[in-house]
Amino acid sequence: MPTIVSDLVDAYVFRRMHARLQFLLLLRRPDAPLGNTWQAVHETIDPAETAFEAASRAVLDATGLAPAEAFSADYVNQVYDHTRDAIVLAPVFAFAVPPRSQVILGEAFSDHAWCEREEATARLLWSGQRWAVRHIDEVIGLGGPDAEFYRLT
Repeated sequence: MPTIVSDLVDAYVFRRMHARLQFLLLLRRPDAPLGNTWQAVHETIDPAETAFEAASRAVLDATGLAPAEAFSADYVNQVYDHTRDAIVLAPVFAFAVPPRSQVILGEAFSDHAWCEREEATARLLWSGQRWAVRHIDEVIGLGGPDAEFYRLT
C-alpha cells in the first residue's frame, strides 16, 4: 500500500511586465533527473524547516533571486512517486520578483525563460504544474483584494 508523504515544495516565480505576468521556467540539465524538461522550482523540505522556508530557500538556490512578495498558492500538487511507492503532496508557493531581476541559475539547470501563461503551460510537463500557473495568473498575479488573502510576506 502506498504511503502519503509531504516532503517536497513547488515554487513558481513570476514578474509583472506591462500589466501581464511572466513565469520563470528553468530547463533541467540533460544529465540531471528529468533532464531537458522545463519546470518551476521544486525542492525537498529539510527536517528543521517549514514548507515556506524550504520554498524560499529553493528559489534563492535555483535562481539567485530574492523575491519581493510571497504567497501561498492555495494548492497542493500531488504526484505518485513509484520509486518510493508514495503519494507525494507538495504545497505550492508563488514568489513575485522585480521586473528586471537577474537570474543566476543553480547547478541543476542549463537555461531559463520568462513565459506568459500560455507559453508556460505549453512547456510544463505535469498537469499540476499547468494548473498552478493558471491559478497564480488568475488569482494572485495581478494583485488586488483577492490576492491579499494569499500573501505570506
